[in-house]
Amino acid sequence: MKPFQGKLALITGSGRGIGKAIALKLASQGCDIIVNYFRRREAAEQTAEELRQLGVSVDVIKANVGDSAKVEELFDIIAEKHGYLDIFISNAASGVGRPIMEIDEKAWDWTLDINAKALLLCAQRATGLMEGRNGKIVSISSLGSKFVWPTYAAVGVSKAALEAVTRYLAIEFIPKGI
Repeated sequence: MKPFQGKLALITGSGRGIGKAIALKLASQGCDIIVNYFRRREAAEQTAEELRQLGVSVDVIKANVGDSAKVEELFDIIAEKHGYLDIFISNAASGVGRPIMEIDEKAWDWTLDINAKALLLCAQRATGLMEGRNGKIVSISSLGSKFVWPTYAAVGVSKAALEAVTRYLAIEFIPKGI
């Protein structure tokens, strides 16, 4: 038996890049996967097909995880179809690369919503599907949370916020077995 056989994982932004690589690794260990994407349906469907070839069940769900209404819809679908979740990986990322004096409110909000707020919103909903299952929540950050690079201010700040949210979630979710 594979180590993740019978487990279900949601990986945000898993249609391509790091999220796809995580999904493929978990699937190779028997984990069923929910592929989340926002913009590139074709890539998400291609990833889903690669995952199915590994013998796991795969759902593809479009949702902008920076939008609270879309997060609710995403988790309503998961709850209705599966009724549980074992692993949530907050991987979706976006950002505006501009010098700090050129970052407007829309760019700032977009970056913080996708990179930090999404973890909070998704974790809040995921826990209800994880309790009693020894659930796991993982967030993907970047070195920009600690180092300063030109035109990376919005993303760097959002990744630092993501790491802070992760620490607070860990403390609050330990008693829940997550």
